[in-house]
Amino acid sequence: MIDRPGYNERYQAKYGDQRWLLCRTAFSIVVERAAKYAQKLGCRLRVNVERSDKTVDARLRRYYDELRGEGPPFNADSSAKYVPLDARAFAENLYEFQTKNKTSPLMQIADICLWPMCIGGYDPDNKSYVALRTAGALVDSKLLPEEIPSGGIKYSCWDLQEVARDGAPGAAKK
Repeated sequence: MIDRPGYNERYQAKYGDQRWLLCRTAFSIVVERAAKYAQKLGCRLRVNVERSDKTVDARLRRYYDELRGEGPPFNADSSAKYVPLDARAFAENLYEFQTKNKTSPLMQIADICLWPMCIGGYDPDNKSYVALRTAGALVDSKLLPEEIPSGGIKYSCWDLQEVARDGAPGAAKK
């Protein structure tokens, strides 16, 4: 889960208008972590995304193909702590990419689970998030504690939210 204000704060000064679309970062992180979990289970991963428009669908397909062909797009040094998969591992573990309509039961289930995971970063006491966590339905509950930093739910660019939660002087609650 990526906090957009935090993402812009972190990368605007460094990259300006040349920074990646947020979806590239999010897609790469979530697919890699899902692929790691599938690999742990001895499975291959089908990536299903909600159909959007031709431009967005093609962009997501390109991100998928780049992961399979080139590996993760992140700086190897700064991302080493997350134990990234390489292109070979992606090629072996990513089975297929498909878009699905909003009416697909799979997409509806994804929507029901995705929102609580997102809001859980902002409000860990959110009833839906707590229900999923208590039921053991979040990937974090399926991993060993030492696997969570590189394979669990990742809250990226959360610096501003952490400052706001800690009540630091001048931190505006979002």
